[in-house]
Amino acid sequence: MRVPGRKGQPPGACDGNENSEFHTLVDHLAEYPRRELWCYRGREIVRHSYARVHADVLAACAALESAGVVAGTHVGILGGNSYEWIVADLALIRLRAVSVALPVETHRDTPPEELRAAYGLGLLLMSRSEHTRRAPGPSWTAPLDDLGAAAVAPGGAHAVPGPDVFTLVFSSGSSGRPKCAMMSAPGTVATLEEYAVQLRLDASDAIFVVLPLTAFPQRLMVYLAVWRGFDIRLADVPRLHPALKAMAPTVIVGPPAFFETVENRYLALPPAERRRADRLRRLTGLIPLRIVRQRLRRRLFADAHAQLGGRARLLLTGSAPARPATLRLMEQLGFALHEFYGMTEVGVISWNLLGRTRHGSVGRPLLPGTVRTAEDGEILVRFDPPRSVGYYGDRDDGTYRPDGWTGTGDLGHFDGPYLHLTGRKKAVIITRSGYKLQPEPAERALAGLPGVAHAVLLGGEHAHVVTAVVSLSGPADDKVRTLLDRTVEDLNRTLPEPARIARLFCTEEAFTAAEGLLTRTLKPDRAAIAARFGNRLFTPAPLPTTTPAPRTGETP
Repeated sequence: MRVPGRKGQPPGACDGNENSEFHTLVDHLAEYPRRELWCYRGREIVRHSYARVHADVLAACAALESAGVVAGTHVGILGGNSYEWIVADLALIRLRAVSVALPVETHRDTPPEELRAAYGLGLLLMSRSEHTRRAPGPSWTAPLDDLGAAAVAPGGAHAVPGPDVFTLVFSSGSSGRPKCAMMSAPGTVATLEEYAVQLRLDASDAIFVVLPLTAFPQRLMVYLAVWRGFDIRLADVPRLHPALKAMAPTVIVGPPAFFETVENRYLALPPAERRRADRLRRLTGLIPLRIVRQRLRRRLFADAHAQLGGRARLLLTGSAPARPATLRLMEQLGFALHEFYGMTEVGVISWNLLGRTRHGSVGRPLLPGTVRTAEDGEILVRFDPPRSVGYYGDRDDGTYRPDGWTGTGDLGHFDGPYLHLTGRKKAVIITRSGYKLQPEPAERALAGLPGVAHAVLLGGEHAHVVTAVVSLSGPADDKVRTLLDRTVEDLNRTLPEPARIARLFCTEEAFTAAEGLLTRTLKPDRAAIAARFGNRLFTPAPLPTTTPAPRTGETP
């Protein structure tokens, strides 16, 4: 079912003034009063109707106006996912203020005065725990749950980002260094309209929002639900699995790691049960009608679906490459899991959707004519209106090009209408012999193996020889070690001598964001991994191709 247009409008239509339209986002709450936002209050899940959310946003607007917030005021938001975070954000949109979404993990210890100087803050709103931890704070700071205590700082001069900009969000751009992207209200309206049409959501859907709200793609899911009248299920990463079961969303967007948990549990089934399930997967694959095939699979593999709440009908994964084996298995279990590709500055660039999916690709461009590759293979994107207009208080690193195209920093190519990624421009490893190695293809091959959670190639400044650092998802049994060795040998046969993997380092230590080994978008952090294992990687010890890798540490 295609999403209905807003009252009096056809599907996908705007009123011609996208900027003013977006700033009335909160009015959509009143149009869908019976839709709900679920969230945690302590350990309990509470349900707020959109009518209640609408009233709370209007009250927040009044409190912020009394505090001195006007159009263009920069207001920082620092805190984890919460109902109050969403209410404050929607209120700032209505007031035409500029929210500055500050990731807690990178700004937890930054003094408020530094934040004010860097981002022109007139007001800093924090979670209750952050506000208490920092007490006593400046008069222009307040807890998110007590906006009546807020007071905008006097003066507060700051660079004006432009009339279309409504929020500053952090992104690595094409350089990998965090920057503050200035997001456009007209561009966001165009994004919401296109998502609504292409995803074919309807009023029965409930969108799961679990990654930090400071990540703009997560907020887009909130805006989309409000814009078109769907339910919101808000949680946070520590409560991911219990929240999925309790909130039963229908639409889930997340990195591959979210969905690999289903795969891992399937692979860990007792041998007899696993053989039976494998037979059912093969037999149901013989059913010609997709809709019949998937309905039967949902019934046969109900336990797997229960892990995601039992109602999930659309799964989207991005931010890191998904394993083809994971995509295939999820499809055979009756899930509709589709890989997409995007970046904060431009939103979704391409995606696989029902009826037009090719595993191993990142799908077709969101809109025809918006994606091309440069001579050096870099993927370039251009939308009209642009989704963002530049970086705040920072020199551009080449992301925003004078010709209107946005550089992604990713390398890729088209195979027919489908886009394929091959690596990052900045991820190139310059080996000690001066050879430039693109590590992602080898990393994807290793990370796609059973028993492997993550794989990263190091070299040059991080290791004397090209080294594969592999984080195992379980004990390193002989089967896993042999498979790793064979894969390395196969990869080396395709690589020139200076680029061959000379050492394989395996560890059962999990790469997590909490340990600093994954970024906040759950991608392996190459520099952090090199720092963690560096003293062992700089010991010259070539990899014998006939000896299996040990459970932890490098091969002898």
